[in-house]
Amino acid sequence: MVETVYVARHGFRMAISHFNAAAQVARDPPLTAHGDAQARDMAEFFAAMPADERPELVISSPYSRCITTVLPTVERLGLELVVEPGLAEWFPPVWPERTGLHPTPRRAEHVQRHYAQVSTRWTPLLYPDPHGETIADVHHRMHACFARIEARLAAWGIRRVLLVSHAASSIALGRMLLSGGEIERATHAIRAGTASVSKYTREGDAWVQAYNGNTSFLPGGSEREWDFSFVPENNTEPGMGAAWRDPYVPHDTTLIYRARSRL
Repeated sequence: MVETVYVARHGFRMAISHFNAAAQVARDPPLTAHGDAQARDMAEFFAAMPADERPELVISSPYSRCITTVLPTVERLGLELVVEPGLAEWFPPVWPERTGLHPTPRRAEHVQRHYAQVSTRWTPLLYPDPHGETIADVHHRMHACFARIEARLAAWGIRRVLLVSHAASSIALGRMLLSGGEIERATHAIRAGTASVSKYTREGDAWVQAYNGNTSFLPGGSEREWDFSFVPENNTEPGMGAAWRDPYVPHDTTLIYRARSRL
């Protein structure tokens, strides 16, 4: 049974246009040099933990800014690194509809071409809806994603895990853990500065937060704090373009977690 969940946000990233054709992956800007330094500081943070508190497995969003954030930790602790599309970035509902869809997160075999440290032992559990998600939708997606992750970790005998994701996804996950999956109660103030780490521990059938967006190990402290108050409830975003073709559409489309707002 999973007993401890660490949730980290990626480090300080560059700002690149959504439609930058030279980007390795659509909407996936890399870390800045400062973000790389934050990643090294995060590795020191986890390395300083007692052995019986360290994560036993790292599960990252497939976006490069998340993978490169956790690579120093993986290498320092000798951990297996896997990627899960269900932990990917939050994209609001596509509007106008004629602008196409949002990009699909990559699978392990795609990511491993660029990051040899990524294991292909993990197969995808869930994909976000390419039509986009409302704020409530991303909360439901993260709840469903963690339930599937938790079931697999139990089968693998993993008790402590580090999940690396994005601000919106990390906040939604923390809220749903603390609320027991009840969206009406998912209002907790989860902190999510760049390269911050939150810790959740199991107490009986419930999860409690041991610390919230910890950045004590970062020389610059908390930076680029973000929360859902930054966007309106009816936030939308254009798709990748009507003529754009997604190279990473999953083979098994039943794994796409359709946004409830579209049901």
